[in-house]
This record gives sequence, structure tokens and C-alpha cells, in this order.
Amino acid sequence: MAREKRKKGKERDLAFAVKSTQAGGQDAKVWRFGWLKGIRWRYLLPPLAAIVLALGGWRAVQLCMETSTFTLEALEVQGLNMLRGRDILEASGLDVGDNIFAVDLAEVAVQVEHLPWVEKVLIERKPPDRLVISVVERQRLAWVELGEIYGVDKEGVLLPAASEENESYRDLDLPVISGLQTMGDSLKTGEVLGDSTLTEILTWWQQANVYDAEFCMNVSEIQPLGDEGLRLRLVGDGLEVRLPLDRVSERLRVLKKLMARVYRECPDPAYIDLRFAGQVVVGTATAKPSS
Repeated sequence: MAREKRKKGKERDLAFAVKSTQAGGQDAKVWRFGWLKGIRWRYLLPPLAAIVLALGGWRAVQLCMETSTFTLEALEVQGLNMLRGRDILEASGLDVGDNIFAVDLAEVAVQVEHLPWVEKVLIERKPPDRLVISVVERQRLAWVELGEIYGVDKEGVLLPAASEENESYRDLDLPVISGLQTMGDSLKTGEVLGDSTLTEILTWWQQANVYDAEFCMNVSEIQPLGDEGLRLRLVGDGLEVRLPLDRVSERLRVLKKLMARVYRECPDPAYIDLRFAGQVVVGTATAKPSS
């Protein structure tokens, strides 16, 4: 009987202890244990491993930045035509002996993109001692006359007028866009010329080159002509062609078909005007062309 009483007493003490744990200060420990016991670890292991690897990678980078093994000895520059390697080096701000892991690649890219000819830059590390700089250069689409002559690319970015060492005659044989109202005192190469008329002309010129690059080689000058129109000046006899800006391929197709007939019937044409729906107006050199 005594043993049974003692056993019952222990059971009461244990029950009291469990209740005390649930209601007292040890409750949090018991709850955490139960929570961890129910975790499916296979779902947590991948992100935990990723965190560990990231911390290890960060520490590895720190060690690379602190060692003299990874000092910059050379640049590998790809994609250059207009520019030279030394142009990229000077713009980058890099020096021999810089730690390639301590270099801020994004900042270097921004510095290089300040060059007027540079459209886009990608920079990669090539341990132990190199950086690889891949450059996409801008290309002149035409010349533009704004008090002085500039090059201009497809996005309307102004480019230097001076020819570069690697440029061919074909690279420089481009039409001049004139007649724009933009003031030239605030212009700067490497910046976009915010002129809607120029944007429309450049868009038209790109489409014209896609449709008939051979015809476009005969265009020496492009001017805006009122609302939604432009004036082309052709090489040779200086024939003036007036076109609307829309339906580029259709307008050029009609123009090429008409030109043979125009020269046959009008020995000395001064202009051809296709801006009027369903008709073509041809002016002769003896008549004063209308504007």
C-alpha cells in the first residue's frame, strides 16, 4: 500500500510538473522543440546550403581582394572599330596593379559609356590578372547640320564629325540632314538630340535602307518638309524628291517606277512630288518649284 501511495504521489508530482511546464517559464522551450520536430528538413536544407555557400563566397571574395595575386596586368578589349584600346583604358580610370576583385565593374562601365562612340559595355573579370571589356560602338546613320556638322546614330545621339582611322569611304558617304530648327550652342557629342523632327527623319531613313539600300546610296541630302513630309536631294543631277513620311516601302516602289518615265517625258526634271493622294507632280528646271 505504501508503495502504491508513493507511486501515486510521483504521478501527481509528474502531472504537476507537466502542467507547470505548460503554464510556466519553460513553455517556450517545449514549444520550440515541438516545432522543430515537425519540420521537413529536406525543404530547408537547400536554402540553408545556399546561405552557407553565399557566406563562403563572400569571404572568398574578401580574401581575393586582400591578396596581391589578383592585380591587374592587362585589359582585353573586344568590339572596337572606331575607338582604340588606349581610349578605353583612359576612360575606365583603371591602373596597373589594381585588384581585379576590388574594382567596381559597374562604375567602370559607366565611365567607359561616357565616350560618345560607346553604346553599351560589358565587363568581366578574368583571373588572375585581367579584365575583359566588350564594347558595342555606335554607328553613324547620317550627318546632321546644326550650325556645324555632326554625325548622328539611329537613336539621335550626336557623334564627332572627324573621321576615325578605321573608317572607309563607305562609312563616311552618308546623307546630310539639314533644315532643323535646333540651336547649336548647347549641343554636345554623346548626347541625344531631343528633336522630334530629327527622330521622324531617322526612323524613315532606317526603314528606307532596309527596303532599298541601293536607292538610298543616291541620296545626298534630307530636309523636313512641312507636316509629315521630307525632301530628298539625289546625287548626280540634284533631283529633288518630296515624300510623305508614311508607307515608306510603297512610296519608294512607286518613285522608282515613275523615275524612268519622268526622265523620258521631262528631259530636265527639277522635282518629283508624291505627297498628293493618287497623283504625281513633276516640276521642270525652267519652272520655279513650289515649296
